Amino acid sequence: MAKLDTDNIAAAALAIVDEYGVAGFTMRAVADALGVTPMALYHYVSDKAALAALLVDAAIRKNPLPPPTGKWQDDLWAMANWMRENTLTHPVFIHLRRAYHVWTPTLLQMTERWLSLWQQSGLDLDKAILAAKTSSMAISGFVDEEMIFSEMQPPDEATLSLLPNVRVMFNADRSREIEFELAVKSLIEGLYARLSKT
Repeated sequence: MAKLDTDNIAAAALAIVDEYGVAGFTMRAVADALGVTPMALYHYVSDKAALAALLVDAAIRKNPLPPPTGKWQDDLWAMANWMRENTLTHPVFIHLRRAYHVWTPTLLQMTERWLSLWQQSGLDLDKAILAAKTSSMAISGFVDEEMIFSEMQPPDEATLSLLPNVRVMFNADRSREIEFELAVKSLIEGLYARLSKT
């Protein structure tokens, strides 16, 4: 039996969701992995949502945020890239957050830093909040769509032969990293330029 503490519980839960997805995320599965009864976990977490929060924080701590450089645009890009890498490493991370409405101290610290960076741009507070919310939602959506598309099969050749532009897009060499960087940096630059003028 493994030593029972929040770190070991979080590590076991993370291993389970990485292997079995959200459907495999149960108190019993985590308890079995640790060689304890499910009731033993309730000394450390109050319910499954609290277990999800513990797991999310553990996943974030495994890959700490990049250190600030003092250049707000570079730091926003680094944070966005960090979020993408974490999400792609632990794809169920985003589903757990949604399923259990998880807000953890670590997630709130990320939100705090995200808004702080937008404030460093020189935008007034209302515009910085608008830019922070808009950019966060757009980046999350991009990463979500990237995960969906990575699991989808492309259309068959017979279908693509009827749609030449679609065929070119599906057959073009792709770099998801380049696409993500282009989207995020354009978003940051565009929001700043637009909000600076209003």
